[in-house]
Amino acid sequence: MENVIYTDLQLRELFHIEFLRWMGRKLKAGDCAVKGGVNLRLFFKSLRYSGDMDLDVAAIGVAELKELVMRILQAQSFRETLYAFGIKDIIPPDIKAAKQTQTTQRFKVHLISAAGEDLFTKIEFSRRGFMGKVIAETIPAIILRNYRLMPLIVAHYDAQSAALQKINALASRASIQARDIFDLYVLSSQVDRNAFKGLKSLNSAVLSKAYERIFEVDFGMFRDTVVSYLATEDQNAYSNSSYWEEVRLRVANFIEELK
Repeated sequence: MENVIYTDLQLRELFHIEFLRWMGRKLKAGDCAVKGGVNLRLFFKSLRYSGDMDLDVAAIGVAELKELVMRILQAQSFRETLYAFGIKDIIPPDIKAAKQTQTTQRFKVHLISAAGEDLFTKIEFSRRGFMGKVIAETIPAIILRNYRLMPLIVAHYDAQSAALQKINALASRASIQARDIFDLYVLSSQVDRNAFKGLKSLNSAVLSKAYERIFEVDFGMFRDTVVSYLATEDQNAYSNSSYWEEVRLRVANFIEELK
Protein backbone atom coordinates (compact mmCIF):
# COMPACT_ATOMS: atom_id res chain seq x y z
CA MET A 1 0.00 0.00 0.00
CA GLU A 2 1.32 3.43 -0.97
CA ASN A 3 1.93 5.90 1.82
CA VAL A 4 -1.43 7.69 2.13
CA ILE A 5 -2.02 10.01 5.05
CA TYR A 6 -5.56 9.79 6.40
CA THR A 7 -7.30 12.42 8.50
CA ASP A 8 -8.35 11.81 12.09
CA LEU A 9 -11.95 11.41 10.92
CA GLN A 10 -10.93 8.84 8.32
CA LEU A 11 -8.86 6.86 10.80
CA ARG A 12 -11.86 6.51 13.09
CA GLU A 13 -13.99 5.44 10.12
CA LEU A 14 -11.38 2.88 9.09
CA PHE A 15 -11.40 1.49 12.61
CA HIS A 16 -15.21 1.25 12.64
CA ILE A 17 -15.35 -0.52 9.27
CA GLU A 18 -12.65 -3.05 10.10
CA PHE A 19 -14.16 -3.68 13.53
CA LEU A 20 -17.48 -4.47 11.82
CA ARG A 21 -15.65 -6.83 9.46
CA TRP A 22 -14.06 -8.76 12.32
CA MET A 23 -17.21 -8.81 14.43
CA GLY A 24 -19.27 -10.03 11.48
CA ARG A 25 -17.10 -13.14 11.27
CA LYS A 26 -18.19 -14.16 14.77
CA LEU A 27 -21.85 -13.13 15.01
CA LYS A 28 -24.81 -14.78 13.32
CA ALA A 29 -26.86 -12.85 10.78
CA GLY A 30 -29.52 -10.83 12.57
CA ASP A 31 -27.65 -10.59 15.87
CA CYS A 32 -26.55 -6.99 15.38
CA ALA A 33 -27.50 -3.81 13.49
CA VAL A 34 -25.57 -0.59 12.95
CA LYS A 35 -27.48 2.59 13.71
CA GLY A 36 -26.89 6.31 14.20
CA GLY A 37 -24.19 8.33 12.49
CA VAL A 38 -22.17 5.39 11.20
CA ASN A 39 -25.28 4.00 9.52
CA LEU A 40 -25.95 7.33 7.80
CA ARG A 41 -22.33 7.81 6.80
CA LEU A 42 -21.86 4.32 5.34
CA PHE A 43 -25.24 3.78 3.69
CA PHE A 44 -27.05 7.10 3.21
CA LYS A 45 -24.38 9.40 1.77
CA SER A 46 -23.98 11.53 4.88
CA LEU A 47 -21.12 14.02 4.80
CA ARG A 48 -20.78 13.76 8.58
CA TYR A 49 -18.17 11.38 9.93
CA SER A 50 -19.03 9.75 13.23
CA GLY A 51 -16.71 9.84 16.21
CA ASP A 52 -18.42 6.84 17.82
CA MET A 53 -20.32 3.76 16.65
CA ASP A 54 -23.70 2.60 17.99
CA LEU A 55 -25.27 -0.79 17.41
CA ASP A 56 -28.32 -2.74 18.54
CA VAL A 57 -27.63 -6.32 19.51
CA ALA A 58 -29.64 -9.42 20.43
CA ALA A 59 -29.19 -13.15 21.02
CA ILE A 60 -25.71 -12.83 22.51
CA GLY A 61 -25.04 -12.60 26.22
CA VAL A 62 -23.26 -9.76 28.01
CA ALA A 63 -20.25 -11.85 28.96
CA GLU A 64 -19.97 -13.40 25.49
CA LEU A 65 -20.12 -10.04 23.73
CA LYS A 66 -17.62 -8.50 26.13
CA GLU A 67 -15.17 -11.33 25.48
CA LEU A 68 -15.69 -11.08 21.70
CA VAL A 69 -15.07 -7.31 21.56
CA MET A 70 -12.00 -7.46 23.77
CA ARG A 71 -10.58 -10.36 21.72
CA ILE A 72 -10.90 -8.31 18.55
CA LEU A 73 -9.35 -5.18 20.06
CA GLN A 74 -6.42 -7.13 21.43
CA ALA A 75 -5.83 -9.37 18.39
CA GLN A 76 -2.41 -8.79 16.85
CA SER A 77 -3.69 -9.42 13.32
CA PHE A 78 -6.46 -6.83 13.77
CA ARG A 79 -3.91 -4.31 14.96
CA GLU A 80 -1.58 -5.09 12.06
CA THR A 81 -4.40 -4.47 9.58
CA LEU A 82 -4.94 -0.97 10.96
CA TYR A 83 -1.22 -0.31 11.36
CA ALA A 84 -0.91 -0.21 7.58
CA PHE A 85 -3.33 2.74 7.49
CA GLY A 86 -1.57 4.82 10.13
CA ILE A 87 -3.12 3.56 13.36
CA LYS A 88 0.00 2.58 15.28
CA ASP A 89 -1.65 1.34 18.45
CA ILE A 90 -5.05 0.52 19.91
CA ILE A 91 -5.60 1.05 23.61
CA PRO A 92 -8.61 -1.04 24.66
CA PRO A 93 -10.90 0.00 27.52
CA ASP A 94 -10.38 -0.76 31.16
CA ILE A 95 -13.06 -3.41 31.09
CA LYS A 96 -13.45 -3.36 34.88
CA ALA A 97 -14.59 0.26 34.67
CA ALA A 98 -16.54 -0.02 31.41
CA LYS A 99 -20.34 0.03 31.47
CA GLN A 100 -21.47 -3.57 30.98
CA THR A 101 -25.16 -4.04 31.81
CA GLN A 102 -28.04 -6.05 30.39
CA THR A 103 -29.15 -2.99 28.37
CA THR A 104 -25.89 -1.20 27.48
CA GLN A 105 -22.31 -2.31 26.82
CA ARG A 106 -19.81 0.47 26.20
CA PHE A 107 -16.23 0.14 25.00
CA LYS A 108 -14.08 3.28 25.05
CA VAL A 109 -11.07 2.95 22.76
CA HIS A 110 -8.04 5.14 22.09
CA LEU A 111 -6.42 4.99 18.65
CA ILE A 112 -2.83 6.20 18.50
CA SER A 113 -2.01 7.63 15.09
CA ALA A 114 1.36 7.59 13.32
CA ALA A 115 1.69 11.25 14.29
CA GLY A 116 1.26 10.33 17.96
CA GLU A 117 -2.26 11.74 18.25
CA ASP A 118 -4.68 10.09 20.69
CA LEU A 119 -7.97 9.64 18.83
CA PHE A 120 -10.85 8.69 21.09
CA THR A 121 -13.78 6.62 19.88
CA LYS A 122 -16.50 4.57 21.51
CA ILE A 123 -18.39 1.43 20.50
CA GLU A 124 -21.73 1.07 22.23
CA PHE A 125 -24.15 -1.86 22.06
CA SER A 126 -27.79 -1.55 23.14
CA ARG A 127 -30.19 -4.36 24.06
CA ARG A 128 -33.45 -2.39 24.05
CA GLY A 129 -34.75 -4.30 21.04
CA PHE A 130 -34.45 -3.65 17.34
CA MET A 131 -36.26 -0.43 16.43
CA GLY A 132 -37.36 -0.76 12.83
CA LYS A 133 -36.40 -2.69 9.72
CA VAL A 134 -32.91 -4.17 9.55
CA ILE A 135 -31.41 -4.89 6.13
CA ALA A 136 -28.06 -6.36 5.07
CA GLU A 137 -26.13 -4.50 2.38
CA THR A 138 -22.61 -4.07 1.08
CA ILE A 139 -20.95 -0.84 2.13
CA PRO A 140 -20.94 1.30 -1.06
CA ALA A 141 -17.76 1.21 -3.12
CA ILE A 142 -17.43 4.99 -2.90
CA ILE A 143 -16.64 4.59 0.82
CA LEU A 144 -14.44 1.50 0.57
CA ARG A 145 -12.53 2.83 -2.41
CA ASN A 146 -11.09 5.66 -0.31
CA TYR A 147 -9.26 3.06 1.77
CA ARG A 148 -8.90 0.30 -0.85
CA LEU A 149 -10.83 -2.08 1.38
CA MET A 150 -12.44 -5.37 0.42
CA PRO A 151 -16.26 -5.39 0.14
CA LEU A 152 -18.15 -5.86 3.39
CA ILE A 153 -21.80 -6.74 4.03
CA VAL A 154 -23.25 -5.08 7.14
CA ALA A 155 -26.67 -5.29 8.82
CA HIS A 156 -28.11 -1.83 9.42
CA TYR A 157 -31.40 0.06 9.69
CA ASP A 158 -33.17 1.20 6.53
CA ALA A 159 -33.80 4.89 5.80
CA GLN A 160 -37.30 5.03 7.25
CA SER A 161 -36.22 3.38 10.51
CA ALA A 162 -33.18 5.66 10.77
CA ALA A 163 -35.38 8.73 10.26
CA LEU A 164 -37.89 7.52 12.85
CA GLN A 165 -35.08 6.97 15.37
CA LYS A 166 -33.71 10.45 14.70
CA ILE A 167 -37.11 12.15 15.07
CA ASN A 168 -37.67 10.41 18.40
CA ALA A 169 -34.15 11.33 19.53
CA LEU A 170 -34.66 14.98 18.58
CA ALA A 171 -37.93 15.07 20.51
CA SER A 172 -36.81 13.19 23.61
CA ARG A 173 -33.13 13.86 24.34
CA ALA A 174 -32.44 15.68 27.60
CA SER A 175 -29.86 17.73 25.68
CA ILE A 176 -30.66 18.67 22.08
CA GLN A 177 -28.07 17.58 19.51
CA ALA A 178 -27.48 19.48 16.27
CA ARG A 179 -26.41 16.23 14.63
CA ASP A 180 -29.98 14.86 14.85
CA ILE A 181 -31.20 17.77 12.74
CA PHE A 182 -28.40 17.42 10.21
CA ASP A 183 -29.00 13.67 9.97
CA LEU A 184 -32.69 14.25 9.27
CA TYR A 185 -31.65 16.73 6.58
CA VAL A 186 -29.61 13.94 4.97
CA LEU A 187 -32.47 11.42 5.22
CA SER A 188 -35.28 13.79 4.17
CA SER A 189 -34.73 13.13 0.47
CA GLN A 190 -34.33 9.36 0.89
CA VAL A 191 -37.56 8.28 2.58
CA ASP A 192 -41.16 7.79 1.48
CA ARG A 193 -43.41 10.09 3.53
CA ASN A 194 -46.39 7.76 3.10
CA ALA A 195 -44.54 4.96 4.88
CA PHE A 196 -44.75 6.92 8.15
CA LYS A 197 -48.54 7.13 8.25
CA GLY A 198 -50.15 5.28 11.14
CA LEU A 199 -46.93 4.61 13.08
CA LYS A 200 -47.80 4.61 16.79
CA SER A 201 -44.27 5.69 17.74
CA LEU A 202 -44.64 8.80 15.59
CA ASN A 203 -47.65 10.58 17.06
CA SER A 204 -48.45 14.27 16.76
CA ALA A 205 -46.91 15.09 20.14
CA VAL A 206 -43.54 13.62 19.11
CA LEU A 207 -43.61 15.42 15.77
CA SER A 208 -44.57 18.74 17.37
CA LYS A 209 -41.81 18.47 19.96
CA ALA A 210 -39.22 17.59 17.32
CA TYR A 211 -40.39 20.51 15.18
CA GLU A 212 -40.04 22.98 18.08
CA ARG A 213 -36.56 21.79 18.93
CA ILE A 214 -35.23 22.39 15.42
CA PHE A 215 -35.28 26.12 16.06
CA GLU A 216 -33.64 25.87 19.48
CA VAL A 217 -30.29 24.90 17.92
CA ASP A 218 -28.31 27.91 16.72
CA PHE A 219 -25.53 28.08 14.15
CA GLY A 220 -22.83 28.10 16.84
CA MET A 221 -23.88 24.69 18.14
CA PHE A 222 -24.08 23.31 14.61
CA ARG A 223 -20.63 24.69 13.75
CA ASP A 224 -19.00 23.34 16.91
CA THR A 225 -20.58 19.87 16.98
CA VAL A 226 -21.32 18.99 13.34
CA VAL A 227 -19.17 21.04 10.96
CA SER A 228 -15.99 19.84 12.68
CA TYR A 229 -16.97 16.26 11.71
CA LEU A 230 -17.14 17.08 8.00
CA ALA A 231 -14.29 16.76 5.52
CA THR A 232 -12.30 19.98 5.07
CA GLU A 233 -13.89 20.80 1.71
CA ASP A 234 -17.37 20.35 3.20
CA GLN A 235 -16.50 22.40 6.27
CA ASN A 236 -15.83 25.35 3.98
CA ALA A 237 -19.28 24.98 2.45
CA TYR A 238 -21.24 24.59 5.69
CA SER A 239 -19.37 27.15 7.82
CA ASN A 240 -22.02 29.71 7.02
CA SER A 241 -25.13 30.52 9.04
CA SER A 242 -27.28 30.73 5.88
CA TYR A 243 -26.57 27.05 5.17
CA TRP A 244 -27.70 26.13 8.67
CA GLU A 245 -30.94 28.06 8.13
CA GLU A 246 -31.54 26.04 4.97
CA VAL A 247 -30.87 22.78 6.83
CA ARG A 248 -33.31 23.70 9.60
CA LEU A 249 -36.03 24.79 7.18
CA ARG A 250 -35.66 21.61 5.13
CA VAL A 251 -36.02 19.43 8.25
CA ALA A 252 -38.95 21.51 9.54
CA ASN A 253 -40.77 21.03 6.22
CA PHE A 254 -40.01 17.30 6.31
CA ILE A 255 -41.53 16.93 9.77
CA GLU A 256 -44.56 19.03 8.77
CA GLU A 257 -45.17 16.64 5.88
CA LEU A 258 -45.32 13.73 8.31
CA LYS A 259 -48.07 15.23 10.46
